[in-house]
Amino acid sequence: MLSQVSDMPSDGDSRSWTSAPIRTLSALGALLFCFAILPRCRTSAKQVDESTELPGIERILEEQRRVQHLPGLAFAIVEDDRVIYSRALGLRDVEHNLPVTPDTLFPIGSCTKAFTSMAIALGQDRGLLTLDDHPRKFLPYFRMADPEADANVTLRDMLSHRTGLKAKADLAAEPGVLNREEYVQAATSAKPTAKFRAAFQYSNAMFSAAGEIVAKANRSTWERVIEAEIFDPLGMHSSVTSTERALTVKNHATGYVYESSALTFRAVPPPRSLEAMAPAGNIASTARDMTQWLRVLTGSGRIDGRRFLSESMFHELTTPVIPINSSISYALGWATYEWNGLRVVEHNGGSEGISALVSFIPERRIGFVFLANTSPNFMTQIGNAGKLFYPLILYADGQARQPTNDVERRPSPAGTSSGETATSATTSDAPTVDALLQRMLDAAGGEAGFRRHTSTEIHARKTYDNQGVIADLTVQEMAPAMRNEVEAWTAAGKQIGRVRVYFNGVGGGQETTFGQDATNDAAANIQARREDAFHELLDLKSLYKNVTVRGSSKVGAEDTWVVELTPAQGSSSRLHVSQSTGLILQRESEGQTLTFADYRDVDGERVPFLTTINDPLGETTIAVDSVRFNVAIPEAAFRVNKETPVR
Repeated sequence: MLSQVSDMPSDGDSRSWTSAPIRTLSALGALLFCFAILPRCRTSAKQVDESTELPGIERILEEQRRVQHLPGLAFAIVEDDRVIYSRALGLRDVEHNLPVTPDTLFPIGSCTKAFTSMAIALGQDRGLLTLDDHPRKFLPYFRMADPEADANVTLRDMLSHRTGLKAKADLAAEPGVLNREEYVQAATSAKPTAKFRAAFQYSNAMFSAAGEIVAKANRSTWERVIEAEIFDPLGMHSSVTSTERALTVKNHATGYVYESSALTFRAVPPPRSLEAMAPAGNIASTARDMTQWLRVLTGSGRIDGRRFLSESMFHELTTPVIPINSSISYALGWATYEWNGLRVVEHNGGSEGISALVSFIPERRIGFVFLANTSPNFMTQIGNAGKLFYPLILYADGQARQPTNDVERRPSPAGTSSGETATSATTSDAPTVDALLQRMLDAAGGEAGFRRHTSTEIHARKTYDNQGVIADLTVQEMAPAMRNEVEAWTAAGKQIGRVRVYFNGVGGGQETTFGQDATNDAAANIQARREDAFHELLDLKSLYKNVTVRGSSKVGAEDTWVVELTPAQGSSSRLHVSQSTGLILQRESEGQTLTFADYRDVDGERVPFLTTINDPLGETTIAVDSVRFNVAIPEAAFRVNKETPVR
């Protein structure tokens, strides 16, 4: 299945489907940025002598490599413009038993963003652009759906993730078909999910647009600017601006996903979407090269006694612009938080097979880099590695005193989930389960009409509103529980890919034109047998272990009864049934809410012609063009089609 990215602070990638009358697809885990809260302490202590071996750090690295299942890693510390510690552990290539070295090339994921913001800062130092420039000054095609954002957005907004675009809305880049300009056009013009400048929402698209601005301002490409203006002057001679090109270097790290069920590592290539999103996450570098990067960062823009970046622009890059939560803020390409009375500046990066972290404390002129060839993990969540390493680096005894004057941080009260509007107890006037199920069936057309239909073919237009992607959707269903669903994706006026989801009554999976074929596991097949049942409304009591009326709620202005469906295995879902019509207005399941409207009569059955989906992809609308019952569909349509893949 397409890997699903959840909002922060979750760091991992999951592979799950949620079911609905018409399913929704999940998006690629492109470039993760995740946070953990660190305690604040205010104290000072003796600094470790730079000749110390720092055995505590060695112990932590070995322990984390074992616990987090890291095939290999590289780690280095810079202090006072010098490398004081460097270690390479484990394997860069498990199959061939090849070790990691300080010169092993690792993708650094979203740590790339700081290089893009640095290129912007260098451009302002040279009079090529300013942080307050509108992107249309350089990109005439740049348009945003929100009129306020479209009129007022600046480079500063783009680099601080406060434009209102949905976090990680990268579906248009996933198939690897669009070039960078096309991806920027599709993703930045998508419907926003927050008011302009009101919220932090992590946007790879805006950093990709910023990279295109770097290119236009320098009359070059983003890649050449990064190489000529940052890599070459800093002596980062092994670093490259393409993870695909990194694979051609002999000493590169193969990316892995740990398969816990088999206790093995599965090799994975870098996501093909990174080429379109390069300014947001496509750099690959070595621990040795990254210490050069750390030298200029810990020197606040100076290296080897010379100024690489003006003091004022370094201050701009590292000064918080917008809060992320109560402890962490975002600057321009960097997260910032306070630890032990010191300001830490940090960024992580990751996707399948990629994890990295760069952290530094400008006041103490110290920082570290952590690179690993596996998916994001505990060590690459913002704050975690700093909490482990900074006490050992900065304090002689490896300890920091507990806060004395700070107010203790307490977690926020648990809130009610966005879809949870129903009361938990059955109200006195609620109908019985049997009575409500009968009313739902009658409202939808009646048992006789349902039994008369044994297959369906639906054609619809599916719009991923917050992603800039439109799909032509065809759904074929056949009793007792078979389904074939095909989406043909378009973005920036170009066909970018096709996705097929199928279930033949026993097993199913997914086929794509962009290398993400998958087969359902046992749990997914059980769920599909239940939720793909052609006559689900007729068979709710046999499909689910418990069917319960759970009080009342509202969908919009309409009063509804809430029906809870509890399966023998898996998570419960809820139906919101109109108290006036008996029609299902909404379905809630784990991570997804579907709202149904525009019911029409088709051959005696009431069918919703408009479905709105809210899930990790944001808001998606499905507008049905046609519904036909009792269509002849060959059983082969519901089987795996590896010999003739979707094109």
